[in-house]
Amino acid sequence: MTPEIGKGSAPLARRVFDFYRLQARLMWEWRPTRLAILRRAVLSFAGACLVLAITDALLPGLSIDGPGPLLLAGLLLAALDSSSDVVLHWLFVAWPIFVAQTVGLAVQFVAIIIIGQVLPGVRVDGIATAVWGAVLLTLLNSLFAEVVSVSDDDSYYSVLVRRLVARDFGRASEPKPGLLVVQIDGLSLPVLQQALRAGRVPMLGRLLRDGEATLHPWIALLPPTTPASQAGILHGRNDGIPGFRWYEKASNRLMVANHPDDAAEIVRRISDGTGLLVDDGASVGNLLTGDAPRSYLTMATIAEGASTDDERRLRGLFVTTVDYIRLLVLMVGEMAKELYQAERQRARSVEPRMHRDLHFALERAVTNVALRTVSTALVIEEMHSSSPTIYVDYTGYDAISHHCGPEREEAIDALRGIDRAIGSLMKAACYARRAYRLVVLSDHGQCLGATFQQRNGEPLEAVIAALLPRTMTVFGTTAAVESAGIGRRIAAEFGRGSSLAPLLARRLRRALGRPEAAAGAPGDVVVCSSGSLAHVYFTSQPDRLTAETIETRYPGLIEALARHPGIGALVVRTDAGSTLVVGAQGRVDLNAHESADSDALADYGPRAAENLLHLEGFPNAGDLILLGALDRESGEVTAFEELIGSHGGLGGWQSEPFILCPATLQLAEDPPLGAPALYRQLAAWRTELQGERGG
Repeated sequence: MTPEIGKGSAPLARRVFDFYRLQARLMWEWRPTRLAILRRAVLSFAGACLVLAITDALLPGLSIDGPGPLLLAGLLLAALDSSSDVVLHWLFVAWPIFVAQTVGLAVQFVAIIIIGQVLPGVRVDGIATAVWGAVLLTLLNSLFAEVVSVSDDDSYYSVLVRRLVARDFGRASEPKPGLLVVQIDGLSLPVLQQALRAGRVPMLGRLLRDGEATLHPWIALLPPTTPASQAGILHGRNDGIPGFRWYEKASNRLMVANHPDDAAEIVRRISDGTGLLVDDGASVGNLLTGDAPRSYLTMATIAEGASTDDERRLRGLFVTTVDYIRLLVLMVGEMAKELYQAERQRARSVEPRMHRDLHFALERAVTNVALRTVSTALVIEEMHSSSPTIYVDYTGYDAISHHCGPEREEAIDALRGIDRAIGSLMKAACYARRAYRLVVLSDHGQCLGATFQQRNGEPLEAVIAALLPRTMTVFGTTAAVESAGIGRRIAAEFGRGSSLAPLLARRLRRALGRPEAAAGAPGDVVVCSSGSLAHVYFTSQPDRLTAETIETRYPGLIEALARHPGIGALVVRTDAGSTLVVGAQGRVDLNAHESADSDALADYGPRAAENLLHLEGFPNAGDLILLGALDRESGEVTAFEELIGSHGGLGGWQSEPFILCPATLQLAEDPPLGAPALYRQLAAWRTELQGERGG
């Protein structure tokens, strides 16, 4: 019996009619485009012929005489399979999914018997042959059907939406609207505006053109990185997060934000129990939690055990909601596309560029396909569970921009995929029991530029080591790791629970480990890079070394680094407690209230001085803070990490993210200054929506 159909005062026949009318409406609204239908019909026919040929070769009791009967049988089976699939998924949407599959198997069996009886040139020898033929046809048809419809996101998510609507049919609507916040990681406002003008993000473009939403800048303060921004947005505090990586002298600990233990430690330090998602909200795909009671694919919680409810949700998600065949086909296609695009970039001598190997191709497939698909499915499920506040982070654009460039074709294609996912979320929200207000924002931007090592032939730690006594060891962290935690994140979600599969997944996550922790104890100097920002720590002294002390111990080091062509500015504290900026253009004492646009900081914008004063005040900031050089002609920023798209320092678009909000919601501060200002704004909107009736 369909859930909830038997409840209420309306006649049963009327409730059944309303239920299936709603399901038919959903199927119509989530239908593929006409071009997709034509493509699917042609490919389904070709697939049916191929499936019949394979089945004919495998089953001696089935024989097809020549190409004519094969083509005619393929046409009949393709038509039958397509029509029966629609009808069965419509009729049995509220039943367990295996019911429709079992009935579909019976339909295939009957079809084989009938074709063997009435179609010339096709013979079926007995019931056993028909049974095995139906099994083979069903399995192979499922595989080819996924290949055919693999690029059709709406058709894929429609199955999930219709099943959730069937589950909730007849239940009362929630009176208060919810808040859905979508973070497009790493997307700057200028790049988004270019994509809007080029028609590459049609869903966001429609919201703006129709007056449903407004687009605003917000200012990301130093360091513009995901951990600092998400800490501010989700928890209202981000002091003490000086980069994506940093070293803590007191505990002799290297912190890397996308390592589970370190992400959990960040939440422990900044959370006061009033996070943005504390109101029974959900965190999906983030680094930090926002104090959400339910967190999925969230780095700070992947080491935790799961509650009974979490295990139920995840088991349902990874067994029924996610189609592994579709994901596998999509991921293989994404890897092939990456290998082709990397070779094309090399052949065209595009500069700057970096080496993109098979490892990145797999990382791209996981981030831009698997993680986006699973995250979207999770958000849809949370919306239909009436979660009041949901925050999801799509990281595909950011990961690809790091390796390909923020304005390059590969990155914009990823952005287009995220735009499609947002469209699917908006369609799914139309039939949720709670109305949702959509906010789309980014945590920072990115800048293009050749890396420090590409420009100078050696990494930053090698330059520093050459300026120090040979007896000193320098530990460098300039390898790119920002997207390296994706595999651990997905393995951890599979690892929730107590069965054999979660046990194997937990072993896989431990095998993936902490890559930089394997380097052992740090040396005399630790260099922590976060894009175009680097902190340099001298580990021999627990307190911060001043400029005078460094000059006494290592004469000429400060001046040599400040004049290096790959370094735009150096920040160091003096014995008097002042903050000194040293660059090739001169020196600035920031505490002496000298002009912020003096030559030493001229390339880094009008807020450079206050940004550096704020960062230098963190207790875990480096003894030396370095900014990558900025090319005034090209606008390119030098990254200390091996990434041609970078963020974390000053200059360019990395501190120019955006917020797109419903036209009915007003910004209290325009533009918001700093990530904590976004927390205050989102929390205020959340409170405002609690007093608004849904619609």
